[in-house]
Amino acid sequence: MKPECHARWLQPATGIARLVVAVLLVTAALAVRAQPALFHDHGHGLSFSSDGKALLAPSHGGLAVYEGGAWREAAGPIQGFSGFSVAEHAIYASGHSRAGVPSAHEPIGLVRSTDGGRSWQPIAPGLAGGADFPLLAAGYRSKAIYVVNARPNPAMPTPGIYLTRDEGLSWLRATARNLEGEIHGLAAHPRETGTVAVATGRGLYLSRDSGGSFVLVDGKEPATAVAFDFGGQRVRYARTVSNQVVESTLDGRGRKALRLPRLRLDYVTCLAQNPKDERVLAFATRRRDVYVTNDGGISWRRIASEESRRVNPRREKDDQ
Repeated sequence: MKPECHARWLQPATGIARLVVAVLLVTAALAVRAQPALFHDHGHGLSFSSDGKALLAPSHGGLAVYEGGAWREAAGPIQGFSGFSVAEHAIYASGHSRAGVPSAHEPIGLVRSTDGGRSWQPIAPGLAGGADFPLLAAGYRSKAIYVVNARPNPAMPTPGIYLTRDEGLSWLRATARNLEGEIHGLAAHPRETGTVAVATGRGLYLSRDSGGSFVLVDGKEPATAVAFDFGGQRVRYARTVSNQVVESTLDGRGRKALRLPRLRLDYVTCLAQNPKDERVLAFATRRRDVYVTNDGGISWRRIASEESRRVNPRREKDDQ
């Protein structure tokens, strides 16, 4: 009898993954030097707004918004974001409320915003007060929401990957056959409810049966972030060791690697594509740097850095 999927995710890293872990420990030590307001500890997602005008960067410190060449902090009621995902008509999130803001439940479970994060409505009543999802992915148009649940709660009796098609009223636990490695990233297909991609310490995996079984798309290196394009024909994922973002068809053929700027003992944790322009991409790193490209990855511009100690309202200069 095979062990449960969630047990395999906690296996010690081996081979290349051990090297990655060593690098990440050094990175974490360096990152302690600065605690910018942009990412209080580390990012918990990165998404463009549905109109393509703003880049949203949630973290335990709040929601930072990059728009018109400047950063600002959103003043909504949630401060401690965990999972965060933007769909066509709503934002879905998990986390904790801002200090001084009354909340009937902590953690807040699963919430939804339809006004760009200014206000939030609790959904999935069975999760309020008992669930906090660090990994959450909503299909842009599919109405599917996938989460990785680490501990039992009233709606999810065991850890694992769960899917809801009705905004949390009911949940299906994925059996996740063949999925190996610690999960670092999760992406829901923009149109197909049953298609989900998972980035793990073993590589990139894809499921087309709602997480029932997975196929290893790329096992060359650990994968730390993943995102579908909005057409649903391609997937982008981050390779840690070679410092690349790979763009691939869903069957793993026809891959193209985008060379990233030198990250200096850092690695990619989040990927985002602008829904209005497929050439506009963004990524965030463990040290809280954020980069944007307007030409499909030919050149990158750093718009936030670890050295920033607060959200800077001025326009960032291009990285040379």
